[in-house]
Amino acid sequence: MKIRNILFATTLLLLLASCGSTKKTIRVESEKTKVDVAVKPGEEEKDKPEASAEEAAPDTITVREEKLVETVATPVPKEKYFVIIGSFRIPSNVEKYKKMLVDEGFRPFVLKNEQGLYRVAVFSYDDEAEARSKIRAIRKAFPQHGDTWLLIKAEQ
Repeated sequence: MKIRNILFATTLLLLLASCGSTKKTIRVESEKTKVDVAVKPGEEEKDKPEASAEEAAPDTITVREEKLVETVATPVPKEKYFVIIGSFRIPSNVEKYKKMLVDEGFRPFVLKNEQGLYRVAVFSYDDEAEARSKIRAIRKAFPQHGDTWLLIKAEQ
């Protein structure tokens, strides 16, 4: 009985000790790509200089450059930067999602890329900074749309 208690206590201590060594994933990205990096707890704060709140929050906006194709219902817009809030392969799913977005106060429109994916956009701009600013605002006001991203229209 005493040995069983010692084994149980030892096992419990080992399990508790291993909990502190779990890894956390942080997002590191360049201008056009995103990479998840595993780090140990506490490592993400090492060797970081003091930063303001604006600098402390990295710009984690996904950016993709795609060629857009004209459809019967939608010509390719003249703007270069698009705030994308959803992507679909099946047109009926696009329509359901657009209705939901309208209920949330958006005015969505659909773009189609060369691979046949339908991109549901809610804003378009000629200025990249404006588009990025709008993405941040959407993410803040609508947490359910935290994966909103930036599409850059490739030259045709």
